[in-house]
Amino acid sequence: MFSAVIARWNREISHFRAMPETARLLSLSYFLRSAAYPLIGVFTGAYIWQTNNNVVLLILYYIGNFIALPIVFIFNKWLLSRVRMNTLYAIGTVLTGLSAVMVVFYQPHTPLTYLWYGFLYGFGNGIYWANRNFLTLRHTESAFRSYFTGLQFSLSTIASIIVPVVAGWFIVFTHTGYEILVLIGFCLLLLAGLIIRKGSFTQPELREKHARVLSPIWQKARLLSVAIGSVDSAIYILPTVLILKSLGNEGILGTATSITAMLTAAVSYILGRKYKQSQYFRVFVGVLMCFVLAGLPLFWGFSRLSIIWYLLISSLSDSLVWIANEPVIMDMQDDEVKRSRTTHYRLIIDREWFINIGRVTSLLVFLGLAWINQDIALQLTATITGILALGFTIPVLRKGKLTIT
Repeated sequence: MFSAVIARWNREISHFRAMPETARLLSLSYFLRSAAYPLIGVFTGAYIWQTNNNVVLLILYYIGNFIALPIVFIFNKWLLSRVRMNTLYAIGTVLTGLSAVMVVFYQPHTPLTYLWYGFLYGFGNGIYWANRNFLTLRHTESAFRSYFTGLQFSLSTIASIIVPVVAGWFIVFTHTGYEILVLIGFCLLLLAGLIIRKGSFTQPELREKHARVLSPIWQKARLLSVAIGSVDSAIYILPTVLILKSLGNEGILGTATSITAMLTAAVSYILGRKYKQSQYFRVFVGVLMCFVLAGLPLFWGFSRLSIIWYLLISSLSDSLVWIANEPVIMDMQDDEVKRSRTTHYRLIIDREWFINIGRVTSLLVFLGLAWINQDIALQLTATITGILALGFTIPVLRKGKLTIT
């Protein structure tokens, strides 16, 4: 049996090495970033809450993040005409980690500082994703793209299951857990950037025609993007706060994050195999309804049952809403390029703007409720943002199908 395992391992290594060097470097870099993400994402949020017990500061941090993202996508295009793409990618990964380091080692003294740190986090994330998308497109070929995508999903899933639980209990049993983990996360991101920095990657051409007016059909895509952003933003805050406030410590947070990641990966895989675009109306609206239902038990207090219900339903819904929407939006994007003679990059930027309009809108609702009463904000935000998303969706969807013609 041991020899069979070794043989299988050798076959997988040979399959990996059969990819071009650029694809292998991308795979390794993406894995390191996936391993670092819980440390500079989930547990940075946990640190902000544990040191202040003030959800307003967490909201400001993520408002800064979501304001920066679409701005950076535009700025990145200008940078690409002056800086190599792999260098920009490396800069983005380092800036993402730097924001977490500053939160932990240079604690902000004012709410606006949290907004600034969040903006820095979004700035790094924006540069990272804008260039990662192009690097993946340019340096993967149809012959091995399915293998490459499956490998990335598998490695990301492994990281999202193992890292949070280990990191959470490490914080519980050490006095300087946050400091050590954020430095580990920063080093992983630095290494992820350096790997790509040393590779030989093609610089993209970004020649665009004159800007044209986008069609009414794309306006519907914008509304769908706002709807997704409306339900997506609270997921960055509510699970962390609810667990630390009512269920326990960072160990419980890490364990819960790992379990939900495992369940989400399984359900996402099943839906990805079964889902058809003809089912879009039922699936998309049904998932938005799940966001509404996820928060309802919180109305009656922060019991274990209500929090576990919210964690499971919201995590699964957040994954499924992207799976349901992405194929439809990509088809609409392809059609819009032909119809309006625009470019994919312009539509990517445009969509990023509207996703983050939805995110910031929901966070402003969250912020307004938190200024009134923190507990009320934690109880109502999930359901209110779900209803808000449905409101943006109703004008687009009717009679059981997407009306894009």
